Amino acid sequence: MEITQIRKHDHNPNLWWVSSSSGDDIAYIAHLGENYLAWTTDKWKPRHASFVGKRFDTVEEAFHAVTHEIIS
Repeated sequence: MEITQIRKHDHNPNLWWVSSSSGDDIAYIAHLGENYLAWTTDKWKPRHASFVGKRFDTVEEAFHAVTHEIIS
C-alpha cells in the first residue's frame, strides 16, 4: 500500500485524512490539545499499527509515522 496524500477534513479543522494510492482513507490524524494522534481506519492493512496512541508534536510527525509504517 502506498500513501499518496494527506488532506484536511471538510468540516473539522482538527482532522486530516491519510489516503492510499487507491484513494481509500487508511488513517486519520487528529489535533487534540497540544498533540497530534493518528489512528487507522478499517481500510488499514495490516491490522496492527505501532503509531496508534502515540503523541506527536506536529501533523507532519504523525504523517511521517503513518508513512514509515506503510514502507516498513
